[in-house]
Amino acid sequence: MRLAIVGGKLQGIECAYLAKKAGFTTVVLDRRPSAPALSLADETVVLDVVSRSKEALRTFSDCDAILPANEDLATLTALDELSRKAGVPLLFDLEAYRTSSSKLLSNKLMNELNVLTPRPWPDCGYPAVVKPSSLSGSAGVMKASCQQELEEGLARIKELNDDVVIQEFVEGPSISIEVIGNGEDAVPLVTTEVIIDDDYDCRMVKCPFTGIDASAEEEFKEWGRRIAERMALWGIMDVEAILQDGFPKVLEIDARMPSQTPAAVYHATGVNIVETLVNALMRDRLERPSPRPGAAIYEHIAVDGDLMRSCGEGVFAQVRSPKVRKGLFGSDEMITDYVPGRTSWRATIICSGATPAEAWEKRSACIDRIIDSAKVSRFECRGEEMRA
Repeated sequence: MRLAIVGGKLQGIECAYLAKKAGFTTVVLDRRPSAPALSLADETVVLDVVSRSKEALRTFSDCDAILPANEDLATLTALDELSRKAGVPLLFDLEAYRTSSSKLLSNKLMNELNVLTPRPWPDCGYPAVVKPSSLSGSAGVMKASCQQELEEGLARIKELNDDVVIQEFVEGPSISIEVIGNGEDAVPLVTTEVIIDDDYDCRMVKCPFTGIDASAEEEFKEWGRRIAERMALWGIMDVEAILQDGFPKVLEIDARMPSQTPAAVYHATGVNIVETLVNALMRDRLERPSPRPGAAIYEHIAVDGDLMRSCGEGVFAQVRSPKVRKGLFGSDEMITDYVPGRTSWRATIICSGATPAEAWEKRSACIDRIIDSAKVSRFECRGEEMRA
């Protein structure tokens, strides 16, 4: 399998990493020569697939499939056309992506399917979350506890030239699940817990998530299946929710390859989401996975001088030409630009174990080794402060 991955940021890192685990040959394309996923690829092509479509077409014609790892609509639209010209499958559903990239449209869809979501404004009252309809991740998101903060959030989204969504602020563990569909049927995969930083960026993933009742988790998975099948999803999406009083409230859906959660799922359960996607769409093998027992912690860190931080994905994205380093500082693996003597570096730490407690113990031991070896005097992590 020769897989073209278009996009060299965090999604590209995730795709290249898991494709390699599946034994695929990877060709990563990005218009930026400094894109971090390029250093994880078997082959690299630096170009803009929109403006240099003929060159991109030649690259795609020599591949078995194309996997988008970006959220740029112009690029995704171009890929949809180029895949048809090349006669190479695009492992992506553009129409489902258009729906999921609008929170207004996706909320309407979920309401029609009786999926539990946060209450809308003004029924929810304060505190509320003000967010743009079309931007992904934490971009433009603001918590409003009063009228003044609400107006500030509205002004910020007006500057972004986007529609506004205002919902109940829901507190509790943040959970996520991937769903794969073949255009008719859909299969939910493994539930993970997503730990965010103060800017609502993911800084850590724990797999599996153990703080949910089995019946509530099955309902969450069923919602994912119904949403995907209503959209006739041909590809992958993730469903993100907050667990409140033991039951999930779905925040959003994203019909694209996610970053961060798939690697945690792989190390905890052996389920390779990139391989599962290829099997479903190219080998007619859409199957509910049989995860092995286990657990994993996936965490971004940034080291700058004597300070180490557990950081969000935006900070980790500053990583330069990362490599996969097996066993580094006692981890299972690290995706990192660390080299001995470098005083500023980024890493994703991946630690697994037979149980969540065992995985956490390995992660903590790894952090301690970094503190000792890298001359770190202070470690900042929400709820966990360490000083050497």
